[in-house]
Amino acid sequence: MTRLRSVVLVCVAMVAGCKTAETPKPVTPASVAEAPKPAPAPAPAPKIELPAVRPLPATLAGAAVPVAPDDNAVTAEKAELGWFLFFEPRLSKDGSMSCAQCHHTDKAYTSGNAVDAKVGGAMNKRNAPTMVGLGFHSTWYWDGRMATLEAVSNAAWKGQLGADPATAAKALNEVPVYKAMFVRAFNEPATADNVPKALATFFRTLNSGNSAFDKDAAGDKAALSKDAKAGKELFLKGGCASCHAPPLFSDFAFHGLGIGDDAGRMDATKDEKDKGKFKTPSLRNVALTAPYFHDGHAKTIEEAISLMAAGGNKVATPDPLIKPVKWNAKQVGQVKAFLESLSGELTYPEAPKLP
Repeated sequence: MTRLRSVVLVCVAMVAGCKTAETPKPVTPASVAEAPKPAPAPAPAPKIELPAVRPLPATLAGAAVPVAPDDNAVTAEKAELGWFLFFEPRLSKDGSMSCAQCHHTDKAYTSGNAVDAKVGGAMNKRNAPTMVGLGFHSTWYWDGRMATLEAVSNAAWKGQLGADPATAAKALNEVPVYKAMFVRAFNEPATADNVPKALATFFRTLNSGNSAFDKDAAGDKAALSKDAKAGKELFLKGGCASCHAPPLFSDFAFHGLGIGDDAGRMDATKDEKDKGKFKTPSLRNVALTAPYFHDGHAKTIEEAISLMAAGGNKVATPDPLIKPVKWNAKQVGQVKAFLESLSGELTYPEAPKLP
């Protein structure tokens, strides 16, 4: 009986041990930590606020519409982008200079200096001309060496601003607003090719109009002052309009005034007969663009008028269109009043708010 009881107790103990071994271990905090966590949801892309696209400005009354090449048609999106880029120092080699630093809005997009420095400090040899009305030109620079505004923009980008185009385009694309503006204008991000195209489009829409002269031409006979009206008559009778014909007040041809020893047009053509000739600047906004001539030779508008009235300086082969006239100080003042009447409203009178 005692033996039977021992066997029963051993079996009960074995069964109890088996049940204990089969019981699952309790879940501990450590085991919970080892479980994989679900990946967080991706953050929404930041919303890019693009500048509004303004309508293309009107062309100057009485002037033909500037011609653009087939691969760079004028659009409001390109013009808006080019306006931003003109003021953007990221275009330059070291971020130190924009186009606008030699072309100030309050000086009709000139600098006010005889000559200006490039990125790196080297000086230009010629005066920074106004950028207003560039779309109406047929050649560009004082010597006419460039045949398109795209070429001008590219040359200034690499020369004046010292940029490597591919590097500068990459820097622009790193700014989300600019990248989106390029896609809006060109259906692609910034490239070495489309940056000059945007600038060229801006130049084709950078104009001036609604001046006192324009109002007078439109029939407002009270628009010109008495002196300006007298100056207009002197200007026309003196033959000034032979080279400075309305409404653009330039023939965009090349003439020699005997100023300085710069080779001028000959730099581009290599033709000796073009030595010392420079492109006729437009007189629109001329009262704001001192100093005058390719080297800033005349500091004031009165000096410039007097030099032209004298027929320029002596040259070996005088230009038949440049003839001296005898104007006294009062008449010089009247011509000045007329030239001041050519200052009009700019299509881009201020800088944009850059991103």
